[in-house]
Amino acid sequence: MKPNVKKLKQLVDNNFNGNKSAFANEIGVDRGQVSKILKDGTCAGSQFYGGLFVYCEKEKLNFKEFIFLPNNVKKINKTNRTA
Repeated sequence: MKPNVKKLKQLVDNNFNGNKSAFANEIGVDRGQVSKILKDGTCAGSQFYGGLFVYCEKEKLNFKEFIFLPNNVKKINKTNRTA
């Protein structure tokens, strides 16, 4: 999983008036980590993704808009379960 930097920048600009510190506080990570993620997409870990997920749920946003899943992730549906 990788962050969608373009969409995350739009989120910070639109929902936090460009304030990276406010966004970091909202999702429970350090401002430095948010800056690094928005600069080059690195340093995003479980705490970042977890906080982002909770924020998206609270604000009724689609979490998947802010991430890229790797191509090798198997999709599972109700009729075709894989082990």
